[in-house]
Amino acid sequence: MSSDEEDVDLNDETTSLLETVTDDGGESMDIEDPLPSTQNSPAATTTTPPPPPPPPTSPPTTTTVNAPNTRQLDLSLDPSLLNCKSYDCVPLVAAVHPSPISSLATTRCFRWVLTGSEDGYIRKWDFFGSMNGKTSLTQAQRHQHVDSVTLAGVLSSWWENEEGVKNEEESVSEPKLSPVYSMDIHSEALWAVQGCENGSINLTSVRHDEGKTHHVLRNHTGPVSVLVITPEETAVISGSWDKSVFEWDLHTGSVSRSYDGHSSQLSCAQFQPVYTQSDNEPVLWNTRNPNTLMTTSIDGQCLLWDRREPSTAARRLKVPDRTPPWCLSACWSADGSKVYMGRRNGTVDEYDYASQKCIQSFRMPANSGPVSYVISMPNGKHIICASNDNIRLWNTTTESSFTIRPETEVGFAKPSKISSVIPFSILAGHHGGTISHIAIDPTCKYMITTSGNRGWDGTSTNACLFYDISPVL
Repeated sequence: MSSDEEDVDLNDETTSLLETVTDDGGESMDIEDPLPSTQNSPAATTTTPPPPPPPPTSPPTTTTVNAPNTRQLDLSLDPSLLNCKSYDCVPLVAAVHPSPISSLATTRCFRWVLTGSEDGYIRKWDFFGSMNGKTSLTQAQRHQHVDSVTLAGVLSSWWENEEGVKNEEESVSEPKLSPVYSMDIHSEALWAVQGCENGSINLTSVRHDEGKTHHVLRNHTGPVSVLVITPEETAVISGSWDKSVFEWDLHTGSVSRSYDGHSSQLSCAQFQPVYTQSDNEPVLWNTRNPNTLMTTSIDGQCLLWDRREPSTAARRLKVPDRTPPWCLSACWSADGSKVYMGRRNGTVDEYDYASQKCIQSFRMPANSGPVSYVISMPNGKHIICASNDNIRLWNTTTESSFTIRPETEVGFAKPSKISSVIPFSILAGHHGGTISHIAIDPTCKYMITTSGNRGWDGTSTNACLFYDISPVL
């Protein structure tokens, strides 16, 4: 690990943190930890005076609980974000990286952000310190981004992603740094898992002995491209270029289940959202159903698993006719009733989860390039889809010449006659690179995007941008 930042002993805080988890599933997190100094951070170097600070950005609304120096997070969603016509996503911060970014992980409240790069380093960023303007970009750095991006990411610390030896008899004189093709972090930043190129998975601590590897999970024989911590945070789902998917029991460090059926490198895994809305209860948008899991591979396969029935085969989503077999990203709709899959021919396919049938497809403009990432928004209408040229906010309920319905059109030869309607808007920020990851916080107020090809085809702009999201009523 290796940051010049001061060391803070978090033993006592970690113990207090574990004791304040509520019975109803709420998360308690100390959000008043002293922030690390940024004087020695690479992002802190600037040759221009900082602009006037923007209005303070704070973590999600909090309410005090009976524990010293802790607050319980309120992750409920603002009703205006559910009923809005669209969203305004404005990039404000650029977290400077020297190499392509292959993975991204955040704590539940977005306090800490981890990025994994192809150079073999994991960087930890202070999200709210960055959004509050603690560091500004230099004039040269600002030229690489749109006008709204004036702030630099606050780098808290970093550590190496080292490949462990395969057995005790084997020895290496110098540890090998591995590209971080996959990563996930505990909701309160107690620990993280990091995938390696040789197939091993490092389990490291984050809040104490930062970046220290405590255990190595070994079973994959190829680069680990997918890592997802289960909703109950007692297991990890991993996928690899060796075409295998494993579930790891974190109590024992062993494989508890294998999900067989893919015939190509794994590209994505997600648990189904649980989306409930009541007049008497707050809306929780980003909770997950631990029983239903979706996995995709780069050859276009999408499998749906019920973890309660280990002997039952997965359900498969059929690839539409004349669609190339390719998928780097897939996502659930906000209510878990639909699945969206990005394709190499510049389309996004929308499936009905109950029937496993393709409802419609959305075709990007010509020469947009493959769709490398998709993510849904809480209003149930919009998705964000990233192509090589731009990132688009797409209204899936708008009929246009970009919409293709399989029951009325054969392949992609006959677009609909509605030509004057544009169902999307372009989000400022990225242009001309593959998007490796997009993350939106549970309150849908902030978004993070990263550029990198995750070890596959595509170029990278090395950009990591922090966005502010507001509803358009």
